[in-house]
Amino acid sequence: MNATGALILTDPHPCAHIVYPYTDEAHVTEVVCLFASAGLRKSEGVPLIMTKGHRDAIRLRLAKDGFNLAALERTGQLRFIDAEELLSTFMVDGAPDSNLFESSVRKIIDQAKVSSGSRPHRKVRVFGEMVSLLWNVSPGAAQTLEELWNQAIKTHSVSLLCTYALGGKAIAAFPQSLLACHSHNLA
Repeated sequence: MNATGALILTDPHPCAHIVYPYTDEAHVTEVVCLFASAGLRKSEGVPLIMTKGHRDAIRLRLAKDGFNLAALERTGQLRFIDAEELLSTFMVDGAPDSNLFESSVRKIIDQAKVSSGSRPHRKVRVFGEMVSLLWNVSPGAAQTLEELWNQAIKTHSVSLLCTYALGGKAIAAFPQSLLACHSHNLA
């Protein structure tokens, strides 16, 4: 990760939409933890919408970095949300339903903004892997989901980090239309 990428992850614009297409699982853990830990240190709300395959590694790394995950989860500052389960709440006939998506995401963001401390609302940064689950199966559904996220980012003034697992594919094979949905590309 270069210095510019690290700065984007640690201090994103409130309405940043960051993409990180990756081939190395170790790097995705580093990127997500850098993004999440910077937000936690700034007392921001950090919902992490991820696959079960990444949850344990990210939990372990955040704990190793000194975060009391149980306390952060109790206050709602940190949430681990299952990407497959959340997708199931707004997918209709293989495509994201905009109203169901907005309802699901609004609830997550509103919960992340609520503070148990003296500050009434927190800034929020979200990590999501749902688009990665969709793009190999249905690039059109992934594109629609990215567009819905762009609307949610504007409406709720949050920053979002998306990752895409490329598997054995080269970065050049990643669709330009999906890259274009983002304000920052860390590829």
